[in-house]
Amino acid sequence: MVPPKILVTGSSGLIGSEVCTYFDAHGWDVHGLDNNQRAVFFGPSGDTRWNQQRLSSTLRRFRHHELDVRDRAGVLRLLDELRPAAIIHTAAQRSHDR
Repeated sequence: MVPPKILVTGSSGLIGSEVCTYFDAHGWDVHGLDNNQRAVFFGPSGDTRWNQQRLSSTLRRFRHHELDVRDRAGVLRLLDELRPAAIIHTAAQRSHDR
């Protein structure tokens, strides 16, 4: 049986990474979409690559996709390729001053 696929936007963030961990533990193929935009806004202290690397090294069914959620054509191509059973959108920018 082929495991279901899930796409998690903002997968390197706090909530997104927990969602990835949960679904990986429950047998889903987890596809994370993130572009580390926090590092652009906040510099080195906002960098989330460490979390992306943690997910890649500890989750058996995780695959990272380097993509900006605002890239409509890129997101549509990824959706066409993956055909996920579910999408959980956790990508957000908490900095309202930008």
